[in-house]
Formats: sequence, structure tokens, C-alpha cells
Amino acid sequence: MKYVIIGILLSFVAVLFSLAVWGMEKVVLITGGIGVLFLGLAALMSGALVSGDRMRANYTSESSGERNERTTVSTRLALISFPNLVVAVCFLYFV
Repeated sequence: MKYVIIGILLSFVAVLFSLAVWGMEKVVLITGGIGVLFLGLAALMSGALVSGDRMRANYTSESSGERNERTTVSTRLALISFPNLVVAVCFLYFV
């Protein structure tokens, strides 16, 4: 829940900054960019962007503690990205 709140606060600050500097037309770009950035980092940290052979090699060479830490970090990054993506979609279609 803490990481969702961080994502909400980050999107709120991004909306305020975008409205203050550029206006309404850049809100979707800023919040969507932040959301895609954190979602990309989550995919990168989870190991989803590697081939099957590399994933199997990583699975056999790392301990379960390292795997759990990697999964936790990628889940936290994804939780930060979702509020930003929701705000971007809301501003794209409803405003």
C-alpha cells in the first residue's frame, strides 16, 4: 500500500508541475512517461526481458533470497507505475 501511495503522490506532483509549466496538453505525456518508466524498470528487474535460456541460467545461479528480493523490487516498481498510468489514461480520455 505504501508504494501505491508513493505512485499517487508522484502522479499528483507530476500533474501540478505539468499544469504549472506547460498546461493541460502535457499532463498525459508526463504522467504516462513516469508510469512507463517505472513499468519498464519493473520488467527489467523481474527478468522478463531476457530469453528463456538466460532466464533458466539466472534461475539456477541465484539463491531463493536473491530471487525473492528481485521479485519484491519489481512488484514495488510496478505498484508505483500503476497510479501514474491510470492518471494518464484518465486525462487522455476524460479531460
